[in-house]
Amino acid sequence: MNKRAFTLLEILIVISIIAILAATIIPNFIGFDAEAKIAATKTNLNTLRTRVTLFRTKEGRYPESLNELLEVTYNDMGIERPYLDLIPPEFISSVEGASDFEDLTTQDLVPGDGGWIYYTDKAKVIVDWDMPLDDRWGKAQEQVPSEW
Repeated sequence: MNKRAFTLLEILIVISIIAILAATIIPNFIGFDAEAKIAATKTNLNTLRTRVTLFRTKEGRYPESLNELLEVTYNDMGIERPYLDLIPPEFISSVEGASDFEDLTTQDLVPGDGGWIYYTDKAKVIVDWDMPLDDRWGKAQEQVPSEW
């Protein structure tokens, strides 16, 4: 009878090759979640800033609160729409994302508890996180999100 099977040496070689490939590929994926959170937060920050600018253009004034972006509507080709359907999240302070915001002036201290801050005296939106990012944030390490 002719039996076909792998030898122990062949199995060890295959396992070694898989281990080498895993060791070279896995580190490339480790930082992707942090980079994605930073990219999403920066995109959401730009969305908020763009909507504040659109509000200024259409209403002739800046919003007194970010809440106005949710409540005040504008005519978009015959359809009344709010400037924002919802406040987008930031992903620096929380894994789930923080969509809460505070309306402050530039004289106030940044609470640093996550979400957004809208400076009513400058009509500027910033991330409510004033601590430098640590090493788990990869290339963004030492950046301060409130300065973006």
